[in-house]
Amino acid sequence: MKGLRKLKKMNIETFCHLIRQADTIALLTHENPDIDGLACMLSFLLVHPQKKILPLVEKIPETAYFLHGKENLKLFTDFPQDKPLEVDLIVVFDAQCDKRIPREAKNWLKPRAVLIFDHHQREDCASFLGLSPLFLIQPEEPSTTALFYKFLVEAKYEITPEVAENLLAGIYYDTGGFRYENVKGDIFLIVHKLIELGARPYYITQALFENTPLEHIEVLKLILSRLELLKNGTVALSYLKAEDIQRLGGEKALNDFASFLRSFKGVKVSALLKEVREGEIKVSLRSKAPFEILPLAQRYGGGGHKYACGFTIKKKDLFVFWEEFKEILKDFL
Repeated sequence: MKGLRKLKKMNIETFCHLIRQADTIALLTHENPDIDGLACMLSFLLVHPQKKILPLVEKIPETAYFLHGKENLKLFTDFPQDKPLEVDLIVVFDAQCDKRIPREAKNWLKPRAVLIFDHHQREDCASFLGLSPLFLIQPEEPSTTALFYKFLVEAKYEITPEVAENLLAGIYYDTGGFRYENVKGDIFLIVHKLIELGARPYYITQALFENTPLEHIEVLKLILSRLELLKNGTVALSYLKAEDIQRLGGEKALNDFASFLRSFKGVKVSALLKEVREGEIKVSLRSKAPFEILPLAQRYGGGGHKYACGFTIKKKDLFVFWEEFKEILKDFL
């Protein structure tokens, strides 16, 4: 399709060769899987119907119910992990360091090779599960699904209506319905083609944005009750305790509430602190262009995008860190 930014031909050929040669393939995405990563995994599965493929996730979000092929997703807990599982190839979507993937994968999977598709800013990763992976990373892409679409086109795969719909869902999700700063370049050329191939925008938007589970509303009520605005309303932040997360349905109920906090008038930076388990806090950071929040996440060993990122930190006391981080946000802005 004319107008699309090209991928590196050498990468395409190498990736295709390794995929063709592999008899057993495991698919992975990051912890707390989202629509972008899951849509890539399921699209890969659908374009390789004859391959022995194991798409593994730590959980299946309720919001992913409409993706084609979702019934093929497998949980790590579905398998005994008393001995390593050897596979020819692992294909990772939407993450590039093994610290981003579920801990079960690190202890259980033993691949011979690793391929990575990602659109986040490049991270300093020494290896992936002890191997040197092959990367196809383009941070200028708005989603990994957009990147994977280009791979499928250049590798001459057939894109069925089901695959097209999955890919469009990932693009729509990761751009916030084309509201985020990553909407640029050739994205609408891709969207146009996916619709021509059978993707239904109305179906995707209804599934993503008009089907909010009630437990998400309960979480949002709690977040808003603890909302603090700093520096004349330019910083918005809130928190969730471990007991809150457990009571309200676990991590699966944690939607992208940090982006919601960023949407307030006058807010430049938002943060949501989540005590996912005792002694472990995940922090989601968002900002409005041109103010880049990624350097703050990187300071704590995190990563992501310029305006949407996060990190995980070991802290015994959520409220001690809460007070510390408020001061850090004030100084950073």
